[in-house]
Amino acid sequence: MTRRPRARIRSFPAAAALAAGLLFVTAGACATRPVPVAPAPPAETRPAGSLFSALPCASTPLGREWATLRDEAAIRFPGLRLTRVEDLHLTVVYVGPGWKTDDLGAIRAHALAGPRETVSFRPEVVRMGRDGQVVAVEMHGAPEAWVASVVAAKGELNRLGLKKADRYDSGFHPHVTLASARKSPPDATDAASLDELRSWLAGRLAEDASRFTVTAGPDTPIRLWLAGTTRPPGSPEYVDLEDVLARP
Repeated sequence: MTRRPRARIRSFPAAAALAAGLLFVTAGACATRPVPVAPAPPAETRPAGSLFSALPCASTPLGREWATLRDEAAIRFPGLRLTRVEDLHLTVVYVGPGWKTDDLGAIRAHALAGPRETVSFRPEVVRMGRDGQVVAVEMHGAPEAWVASVVAAKGELNRLGLKKADRYDSGFHPHVTLASARKSPPDATDAASLDELRSWLAGRLAEDASRFTVTAGPDTPIRLWLAGTTRPPGSPEYVDLEDVLARP
């Protein structure tokens, strides 16, 4: 009668050891099994640079006139930064940096606001900019409906968080920049050159204002351009966004 209990006593440590061994093996297997990791969402990519909508002006009468005058202007005013003909444009809406590719649909819906009626602007050569660092052809006579639609577009883009509000959002003053000082505010030498360039171009405009005009209408393309991108030497400063997006 006493042998059966002793057998049970001897079997308990063996069973316990077996169970412990199985637990160790199981725990070891769990410890070495790789834990599945969810793949990270693809990082959104976008071309660098500040985004803005523009009416290209290289093929306008103003663009053709500037093409004939720019070389002479470079000789007369070597200290100024002269706009390349390919870069001539009339800014419609400045979106700025920080834009996202996923937002381009909404940006296009508002920033590409063009005139609904044809307008031939009345040109005037002026100095402008916060520090008067720019010589531009200001374009007078924009239809009120177009001005209102551009201002509304800026407001909506701000409301949607697609651009940062700035001091130009409350108005629309079409102009085409022809030259700028190399620093802002310009020093006395550059300021004098800017004044001389303005007077020289104003004299040309007085001879025939039609050579400085830009005409826009419902069929005039408004494009999204990028500023501030890395460009090869001698290349235009601005690049069309659609050209960038089309690259492999």
